[in-house]
Amino acid sequence: MSNGTKSTLLRHSALKQSGTKRLVEGQLSQPTVASEQPAERKVQIEVRSPLWAIPARSKADSAFRFASHASNNLSSLHSLFREHELRMAHPCFRQSQPRQKRRWAQPDKDNFSRFVDLHFPPDADVSTIVKALRAHADIAQAVEVSKYRPAFPTDPLIGTAGTGPLPGQAAQDPTTGLDLQWYLFRCLVDQAWNLATGSGVIIADVDAGYNLKHQDLVANVETEYTYNAVDGSPNVTNLGDLAHGTGVLGLAGGASNALGIAGVAYNARLWPLQADAGTTQLPGDPVANAITWIVGQDPGGRRVVILIEHQTGAGGNVEQCPAVQAAIISAIQKGYVVCVAAGNGGKDASLADDGTPIPETGSILVGATGFDPAANPRAVWGTEASNFGARITVSAPGDATNDVTCRNLGIDDYTSGFGGTSGAAAKVAGVIALMLEANNKLTHDQVKQILGQNGTALADGEPMGMFLNALAVVQSAAKS
Repeated sequence: MSNGTKSTLLRHSALKQSGTKRLVEGQLSQPTVASEQPAERKVQIEVRSPLWAIPARSKADSAFRFASHASNNLSSLHSLFREHELRMAHPCFRQSQPRQKRRWAQPDKDNFSRFVDLHFPPDADVSTIVKALRAHADIAQAVEVSKYRPAFPTDPLIGTAGTGPLPGQAAQDPTTGLDLQWYLFRCLVDQAWNLATGSGVIIADVDAGYNLKHQDLVANVETEYTYNAVDGSPNVTNLGDLAHGTGVLGLAGGASNALGIAGVAYNARLWPLQADAGTTQLPGDPVANAITWIVGQDPGGRRVVILIEHQTGAGGNVEQCPAVQAAIISAIQKGYVVCVAAGNGGKDASLADDGTPIPETGSILVGATGFDPAANPRAVWGTEASNFGARITVSAPGDATNDVTCRNLGIDDYTSGFGGTSGAAAKVAGVIALMLEANNKLTHDQVKQILGQNGTALADGEPMGMFLNALAVVQSAAKS
């Protein structure tokens, strides 16, 4: 690193050995997901006769731009649609899709043309709309539909929201003694899963070594995208701090498979990059080169979140290294979303280890909070504490004694002792993946703005940004 600054893996306190166990059983009942205000209300209708689209150059009396050769009565619906501010109407079926080899026959075209999605404002009186549509002679069916979503994960260490002043209360699995995933409920991730789960998004983790055979990682890791930025090889599994990278990937994007934990973005795909150790030492800055390696890959049209899990040897913000600064700025300019753990030195994250200001990169800088039944205090453990300051965009749980995740000592190994800004940034990266699934057009700056404007401002003596509210930021992303 520049100026002799040693880059080290972003460390938390020592892993709590007593909480490190292999999961055998202990499945718990799952909570009911709370409902949220939708961005719109959608009604799906089946018309009794085939439809054709009114040409764009022709005038229509409402946003329902369809007509039928078999009936002139559809025009009577326009007043209903105007009254309830119909925003858009479009066919339910696409006549052609990518890699679709067989063309529809005319009877299929006629049949499927009869199904239309109607989009209304979120405050629309849908019950009245549906009742009126069902009474119309040309409408065979009218049903309100919501966004399809997967079933709530059944991984045994998820747990429940618990009972207390805030959602997400600490509890242990009675069989293994491992903590349950209280942080999912504290950040309302469980409710955000109603909107997105990370599908179609990549989390590229610049970290340490990994156990890629772990039962909660193997399904989501794309092994063709492993890279060791120290020696230039694809080997990220036998040197360095294997527990750290394994734990971070588990928190950010561990699979939902009814085993162990579920990551925040459990349907995202994971790229593991190692920047702490290798069999040889290539010239150059490993963290900076890991970032440019990610940008040099083809993600296949998917959005990519770059998660940087390193700090300086003194616990400072790794952005003080000029090459890392340049790599982050370049990645953001090229359309990547960059999330950086702020460091665990208990200092202002905007200052270098020598007290000089760090040039602004524009990254999403993440602080850590500890567990408390009724509050979200800045994380402090042993001789370490989360970095702070006005540059912190958002903070998330990073409790060194209560946060459960994957560990590297076996395919079914877990620990309850993974915290600090390492754990916090992993959770934020997962939520960013949810946001990008909800709206894959968001820029880095828009993601950062949404994270910084939605949530609860933390008041713990030092600036820590907003406390992560996954539900609010995913809802905001979907509307942007």
